[in-house]
Amino acid sequence: MKVLLTRPLDSSRALAEALEDEGIDPMIWPLTRIVPTVATLKLPPNTGGLLFTSANGVRALAALTKRRDLPALCVGKATAEAARNAGYRDCFAAGGDARALADLAQRSGIRDFFHPRGRDTAGDLKTWLTESGLRVTEAVVYRAEETGPPPAPVAAALARGSVDLVTIWSHRAGAILARHLTGAGHRLDNTGLLAISPAAAEPLEAAGFHRIVIAEAPNVTAMLAAIQAYSTGAGQ
Repeated sequence: MKVLLTRPLDSSRALAEALEDEGIDPMIWPLTRIVPTVATLKLPPNTGGLLFTSANGVRALAALTKRRDLPALCVGKATAEAARNAGYRDCFAAGGDARALADLAQRSGIRDFFHPRGRDTAGDLKTWLTESGLRVTEAVVYRAEETGPPPAPVAAALARGSVDLVTIWSHRAGAILARHLTGAGHRLDNTGLLAISPAAAEPLEAAGFHRIVIAEAPNVTAMLAAIQAYSTGAGQ
């Protein structure tokens, strides 16, 4: 089965490796690229823990500071793995979304957090934690820029109708993909769409996909499980 991955390049490459191990053929078209927004950063002196809502946030902060001694509370397993790979020693994974991360933070006993994040976020983590009496300092350390049209092999595969499943990971990415697909003449009548959430799928509801599938949870683990189910026919 041929699957199109549309996350930023580093994330898509990691997913591609996991899928290849399952005998699935991945193609990559990063709809956005991650661009740093700050050149220097100093953590607030009262910081007791870090909140990571994405692997992009991990990589961005790791490039800005050598400190690795603070506990890293991560939105899910993939982000926690990225934190461990970046050298953070104490990494904890929540259930895969911002609400689960807020619950983990509330149970941690830590009072002051630093949250390095992207310009666009899903969920209001700071508000949720502030309402429970915790203190959160946020810093926008990266943004996701659009990359442009698909690479030639991806465009050709879409035109032939040989992509079995397209993955979409956010509402913004869905809107970007919808713009590229409009009037492009791609054959999607045999192509499925897998979205991480209903909001991510919404811009593509009229794009002409054979079927739209929503992951059971808004996280990488659920998306990988859905891809595997689709490849065996269980998700079709």
